[in-house]
Amino acid sequence: MNASGPAARQAELRLRVAEHLEPGETLHAALWIARDPGLPLISRLAPGMPGSPPPGPAGGIAAELYRHLPEHTVAATLALTGDRLRLLLLDGEFRPPRRRLFGRSEPAPLPPLAPVWECPRAGLATAAADEPAGSLTLRFADGSALAVAAPGFTAVAFAEAAGRSGAGG
Repeated sequence: MNASGPAARQAELRLRVAEHLEPGETLHAALWIARDPGLPLISRLAPGMPGSPPPGPAGGIAAELYRHLPEHTVAATLALTGDRLRLLLLDGEFRPPRRRLFGRSEPAPLPPLAPVWECPRAGLATAAADEPAGSLTLRFADGSALAVAAPGFTAVAFAEAAGRSGAGG
């Protein structure tokens, strides 16, 4: 098994998130997300093509979360527990290891995460993943919604966990 593959990195992310759980709190899902740049697909594939940044959600819980997301070139972690939805950012600068000329270098350990935002679990109404587009849409109990960029396979798992842990009900 490759210790640096996606499954190993996802396990490492879950461990970093678990450092911020309260005693007895259960982590249902965690994934990397980024602010959706709001650019047409061609602009994302061909850098330098013009596009406009998204305005963000108008109000409510979605707007609160959006205000805490870093720029679209920086990833954040979204974690779902039985009690809360939390946003965590890298605590410090993450520097990938320099590439070696020959052979593969091991990935750098994931730095600690710092919680920057949360809402009660009941605040998240539903989560829907669009695997081909690599996005996750969060709909909140107050009627607000936010779409974020997320790896398809983890977005699907997050949406499924949200459904099992009470979203929509």
